[in-house]
Amino acid sequence: MLNEHFVGKAGSRAVQKVPQIAVVITDGKSQDDVESHAKNLRRRGIVLYAIGIKDADASQLREIANDDQHVYSVSDFAALQGISQNIIQTLCTTVEEAKRQLLQLSQECARATVADIVFLVDSSSSIGVDNFEEIRQFLRSFILGLDIGPDKIRIGLAQYSDETYQEFLLKDHMDKDSLLAEVDQFPYRTGGRETGKAIDFLQSVYFTKEAGSRASQRVPQFAVVITDGDSTDDVVEPAKRLRDQGVIIFGIGVGEVNQQELESIVNLPAHHFLYTIDSYQALQRLTDSLLQTVCISVESRSQALAEKFADIFFLVDSGISQADFQQIRSILVRLVNQLNIGASGYRLGLAQYGTVTKVEFLLNTFQTKEDTLAGVRSFRQSRLQPNQPRYLGSALEYASSNFFTNESGSRASQGFRQFLVVLSGKDSDDQVFKQTRLIKSLGVTIVGVSLGASMDEIRVIATAPHVYESTINAVPTLKNVFEAEEVEITLTRDCKAAKLADLVFIVDESGSIGSENFDLVRSFLQSVVSGLDIGDKRVRVGIVTYSDRATALVYLNSFNQTDSLLNFIKILPYRGGGTNTGAALDFTRENIFTEDAGSRKDKGVQQVAVVITDGESQDNVTEAAAALRRAGVTVYAVGVQNANEAELNQIASHPPNKHVFIVDTFDKLKGLKKNLQKTLCYNIIHQNVCFSFPGCVQTDEADMFFLIDHSGSIHPTDFYDMKKFIIEFINTFRIGPQHVRMGVAKYADSPNLEFDLTDYTDATTLEKAVEEIIQVGGGTQTGRALEFMSPHFERAVATRGHKVPEFLVVITDGKSQDKVKVPAERLRKQGVIVYAIGVKDADVAELEEISGNPKRTFFVNNFDALKPIKDDIITDICSPDVCKDIPGDLVFLIDSSGSIYPEDYTKMKEFMKSVIRKSIIGKNEVHVGVMQFSTVQRLEFPLNVHYTKEEMSTAIDNMEQMGGGTYTGKAIREVSQYFDAARGGRPSLRQRLVVITDGEAQDAVNRPAAALRAKGVVVYAIGVVDANTTQLLEISGSPDRMYAERDFDALRDLESSGDEIIQTERADIIFLVDGSTSITLKKFQSMLKFMQSMVNQTTVGKDLTRFGVILYSNEPKSIFTLNQFSSKQEVSKAIMALKSPYGDTYTGKALKYALQFFDAKYGGRAELQVPQILMVITDGDATDPYSLNEPSVALRNKGVTVFSIGVEGANKTQLEVMAGHDKSRVFYVDNFDALEKLYKNITQVLCNSTKPVCEKQSADLVFLVDQSGSISQADYAVMKNFTIDLINSFKVSEDFIRAGFAQFSDIFQHEFYLNQFYTEKEISDHILKMSQRGGGTNIGLALTSIKEYFEASRGSRKSEGISQNLVLITDGESQDDVEDPAIELRALGIEVFAIGIGDVHILELLQITGTPESLFTVQNFGSLENIKQKVVDTILIFCLCLPLLPAISTSCSIDIAIGFDISRRRNPNEVLVSGHNKLRTFLPEIANYVSSVQGLCCLGPEPIKPNVAYRIVSRDGNTVEDFSFSEYSNNVVTKVMDFNLAEPTYFNTALLRSFGEKFKLQSNAGVKVLVIFSDGFDEDVMMLENESESLRQSGVSALLVVALEGARYPTQLQMVEFGRGFGYKLPLSIGMPSIGSTILKQIDAVSNRECCDVMCKCSGHEGIRGSRGPPGSKGGRGLPGPSGPQGVQGCSGVRGQKVEQCR
Repeated sequence: MLNEHFVGKAGSRAVQKVPQIAVVITDGKSQDDVESHAKNLRRRGIVLYAIGIKDADASQLREIANDDQHVYSVSDFAALQGISQNIIQTLCTTVEEAKRQLLQLSQECARATVADIVFLVDSSSSIGVDNFEEIRQFLRSFILGLDIGPDKIRIGLAQYSDETYQEFLLKDHMDKDSLLAEVDQFPYRTGGRETGKAIDFLQSVYFTKEAGSRASQRVPQFAVVITDGDSTDDVVEPAKRLRDQGVIIFGIGVGEVNQQELESIVNLPAHHFLYTIDSYQALQRLTDSLLQTVCISVESRSQALAEKFADIFFLVDSGISQADFQQIRSILVRLVNQLNIGASGYRLGLAQYGTVTKVEFLLNTFQTKEDTLAGVRSFRQSRLQPNQPRYLGSALEYASSNFFTNESGSRASQGFRQFLVVLSGKDSDDQVFKQTRLIKSLGVTIVGVSLGASMDEIRVIATAPHVYESTINAVPTLKNVFEAEEVEITLTRDCKAAKLADLVFIVDESGSIGSENFDLVRSFLQSVVSGLDIGDKRVRVGIVTYSDRATALVYLNSFNQTDSLLNFIKILPYRGGGTNTGAALDFTRENIFTEDAGSRKDKGVQQVAVVITDGESQDNVTEAAAALRRAGVTVYAVGVQNANEAELNQIASHPPNKHVFIVDTFDKLKGLKKNLQKTLCYNIIHQNVCFSFPGCVQTDEADMFFLIDHSGSIHPTDFYDMKKFIIEFINTFRIGPQHVRMGVAKYADSPNLEFDLTDYTDATTLEKAVEEIIQVGGGTQTGRALEFMSPHFERAVATRGHKVPEFLVVITDGKSQDKVKVPAERLRKQGVIVYAIGVKDADVAELEEISGNPKRTFFVNNFDALKPIKDDIITDICSPDVCKDIPGDLVFLIDSSGSIYPEDYTKMKEFMKSVIRKSIIGKNEVHVGVMQFSTVQRLEFPLNVHYTKEEMSTAIDNMEQMGGGTYTGKAIREVSQYFDAARGGRPSLRQRLVVITDGEAQDAVNRPAAALRAKGVVVYAIGVVDANTTQLLEISGSPDRMYAERDFDALRDLESSGDEIIQTERADIIFLVDGSTSITLKKFQSMLKFMQSMVNQTTVGKDLTRFGVILYSNEPKSIFTLNQFSSKQEVSKAIMALKSPYGDTYTGKALKYALQFFDAKYGGRAELQVPQILMVITDGDATDPYSLNEPSVALRNKGVTVFSIGVEGANKTQLEVMAGHDKSRVFYVDNFDALEKLYKNITQVLCNSTKPVCEKQSADLVFLVDQSGSISQADYAVMKNFTIDLINSFKVSEDFIRAGFAQFSDIFQHEFYLNQFYTEKEISDHILKMSQRGGGTNIGLALTSIKEYFEASRGSRKSEGISQNLVLITDGESQDDVEDPAIELRALGIEVFAIGIGDVHILELLQITGTPESLFTVQNFGSLENIKQKVVDTILIFCLCLPLLPAISTSCSIDIAIGFDISRRRNPNEVLVSGHNKLRTFLPEIANYVSSVQGLCCLGPEPIKPNVAYRIVSRDGNTVEDFSFSEYSNNVVTKVMDFNLAEPTYFNTALLRSFGEKFKLQSNAGVKVLVIFSDGFDEDVMMLENESESLRQSGVSALLVVALEGARYPTQLQMVEFGRGFGYKLPLSIGMPSIGSTILKQIDAVSNRECCDVMCKCSGHEGIRGSRGPPGSKGGRGLPGPSGPQGVQGCSGVRGQKVEQCR
């Protein structure tokens, strides 16, 4: 074989470097020696395989083969067939590897089999001969690394200067040798530089078929531009033209190139396609990395360009007419003729359906076009009888399990698109909804064609937009559908409103995925991204791929257009390798979610990451994922194939059921796309717009302990998360001795009380106490700790004086070492409600033993997930019986369509029953009605039929699913009538509709929903599975009342949602109580119960709601005044002690008497604008009826609102006289039993009569109103009236509220400034006269123009400390940028409110306001009235609450010490800042900034000048250099930076102790601040925390740590900090914007706290960055460099002539 076969004359091509392979097949042991001969073959480079059959000798087979992997054994000859595929695969791999080694190609370039690459080389005069030779060598090296050939890679070369030069075309040199020879001899041209002209030259001359380009054969086209300077002509358009032709452009810039120009030439992202180097000599070093990138791009581009075939199955209705059937067959024949049908091209399947489904042929039945044509031509119709049913639903179900499987020839797993074409002659006789959804979930696109079926059904079946009314033009239409390769860029309805987010995909590219599957990942990314609104000011997308290491392929600021991003995703490189997911998460946090990389986190834009992985990580993901989530990123995890579900749960945000998606194969990613896209977009809207729990005002009194595990297993960052969790609770409840009290106990081996309920009486000191809790460590004795809590709750009753609701929140991270059940039960028997929160390794069964209730048991994977469950616990605590007491009408509108599975239908019924169980049902309480809907509606029971929970539950149990379509709009229109009085509704009470649907409505929902809401019905929309989020928003009218869930199980989470608790927070209320003889003791007791209930509806307190009581009969008498009691307990006790005086009913005299008790001396707060309310309760005619009017008018003139409450014999006319003829404030019941429940009806009216008012009611209020053409004249009039009403809600005058006004469309239109009108009438008159101009919507322009209104010359009182406010009203999306103008406005201290009407861009409005609390939306102009009070209240709360600051301490002084931790190894001659360029740059700026603290305590123009000191400390704590405290000096800063530091410094306890001593010996200041610049901790963090605490206790006010460049775990540095103010969550780093200003703000906050007793101070927004400064002066000449080595000895010179010497 060696001598006869592997020789040239026998056809061997070894000299052409073709791999040489031999396969030996034998069934026995050789009778001669084989080993030496096999070695000879292998020495010649021949790869040997050995296949042994039957009795072949295994050891001899190994002697023959190259290695054990090349040895195969089978039992007999028949078994050879079984191993053939394995051998073929191995041979192919061997050929590829052998070829790669022979050609000396890298692995990446061995896979880059075919491409056209053209080099465009700059040969202008600036390059020079020597540098040009470097280019030549670079080209040689590059070409050597590629597989050159006519059917492989072709190379072309062009040169340019101010002219273009054709060196050689793609067709000119088809082998490597001739190519290299040409490269060695092409000349250097010289001249100018016109790069644009040269790029056009490439397009017209090189990338053409005539020049050898194979673009028409789908061969990837590449250009590599090499240049070293600016072009003298335009490059942008020529480069765009070339890229648009499909050429991918790489760029190499050498020396001082124009980076911006090069970035405009290359493909995006520029960092991937552009290389910049210092000199031409560096080109050689660039070769390998450029080759790798180009070769990977060749492979991925080849995959992207490969023709995309599909598997197409036709499903034909058997019941169509014969003519239609003939036409269908003709269409199929023409399609087969026109498509590239074949085993590796398009595959076709065919079936027909009637009562059964009949398969004509499957996708793999025919392998050729001819066979397929024959199959189609033999297609015969299975004729149906005239009335025979057609079961399309059954056929679709059959199709989903039989048509698109591997066995049937489907190639979905290889990425081939799957189509089902349904041709239907009439609507199906069975349900199609569920079956349609099932087949679509497999990633199959359904094309629906009607041959008589209704378009409604075709729309349900088909995948939009593939809905066709007939077979007209069917062949070209279907051909276009099948051949369309580009992903359609369509903004999905789910994502229509989700227009603002930073979204990063973290994509696993490990070797286990494989190239084919990675292509499916690319397709998945393309389809998800194509549905998003990509743009610089919209959704930004980043992409990180990872295996062993992570690579940033797309930064958040790389792309601002969807199409260019999609083009790059097509060629996303795939490298293979391991799976280090944890490292990838860290990399993304540190390198992508940063301002430099385009993150807008600091501007409030939501940060989202989607991790896509197929396997278990080889490194730990827990801490990395927690760090990413702690950085404010919402993390989703998509697991494919072998992904570990437990690990995915650790990666994703909480709860996992909303953030984790799993599919078992890569081809199923396509079916996941819609679900993921919808979830992402819903959460982007919901988490941005729905702000956190507003505060638990209804839980007025409670005692709450936190019992926290601080065992050794809890990491310090986790303990910090626990403390943050407790602080969130503190900020939610009203803390005070008469309200909510909180205590904390911690436990490990043993429990100890950190602080008791009585230790801290306000939120500020309580928060500080929590921050100071220290972790000690130890075991986990939870049972012992629970036992420890029992006596503390007993003491709580004694210290408060009465029992209130008691809560215990237990947080633990592991299984207890002792029993918990008995002590937990004892606590619950005591009346304590226990919540059990388990983290990480906690035992769920044990947690349930602790809480005793699964709904009060929570488990999370990490401590950072505590925050999301906070609202669940607070909702449970804050849902008291008072909510259930409010009577009203509740109707459920339930989707009963065919797409809902029976088990899910049952879950809906259980949800309704659960809500009913939690409500107070009765004739005078809550009424419930239920209607089902699908294609039609079915009323199950109206509001006035069932009045008990049992009757309702039975009726719901008896409900049956209807099946059919989803006509939600029609159902809402139908249900509306049942809220009317004629159909059993009670319009005077609150009315609510809950809509639950699982799919997209087939009709419009906007108008019927808006009409229902206009009637005053509050609508909640709950969407499950395929529900459309945009429609849910249209139904509910508010993001607050819409819920989108992945499945029906999530309904359980919503059972407590949707109840708005109504309470009166701030008012002065006096009860004027009739005690006449007609009121018996029993009736009087009813009056007391009514008053008691009213008190319970409010929040009692000195600064909240105050109560007084006056009893009257013949004479009135004050029992207690408004300033007598300050707690609910005291007021209730006093009311229950009242005694009736008996006598006549002198109501007029009593009204006159009551007037004085609203004066300040009795506790009235009218001058503070607190609402004044008198509640008159009487049972009969007044004895002095003619004396009622005068005091009633006097009360109203004094600002007192009178509520008249009449019982039994009360005179209704007299009641109306007292209430000022306002019937909404007159209440009458015909017996005293009904009086006890009347408080429920009064509560709503009472709340409308009160509003949050602040002590200082002055503000400047400017209105900016949209007058664009999209607003109708009628709506414009509504808007004007709304604005007038809004302004009239405030006290307008020169001294209180001033108003300004402007309009805008595509231009800005001035109306009046703040100093123009000072009365409501003047303002109203002007607004009513305004006319609408029409035009576009340029909100950005309007925001910029409105700034002028906030200047002193225009009436602004900003300099007087009066709050500045802007109210924007608009109905559309802005046509210009709003972000920067809005930031500038807010930076000026202007509070911005926005009211959006209709189809507005909610997230754009959020960019304008900066906070969701200032954003209001309504669906139409008619709904504006519904939000008026909410807008007024919000403006009052935000703008008018300006508490006065205390005076500054005259002895206030500030000392700042600065230290350094620079731990890296140092050279002997290095100075302190060596290797830290940012520290060198910013230290002088920081020192200068902190040298002056302006406006301390908001007083005085004179700044305080802090003293600054520096100290450098050795590892053992000895002082290396010390600078004492003194005022800022630039010389001192320079000395510190230039200090010669030969040894590293360390962040350890010795460093902190050294600074403690320094402050003790050198500082007497009132404020002491330590600032340390650090590159990471050098000692155990717990020891550092303890030392930090000692430093704090020694009198140091604050410790700030600034992370240096390259710091290890920079966020960890915060753990030792203390004393910081607002922004304490933000880690400080040397590279952050305005670091000097940021540190100064912290020092300012500390100083205000220490000097002025101000616990927190709101800093203004960061100022606008100034314009760029002029260039600095040129530096002096540098120091001489070190002497170079001695040169190489030169050649000997020419010998000189011998000259005879003269004598």
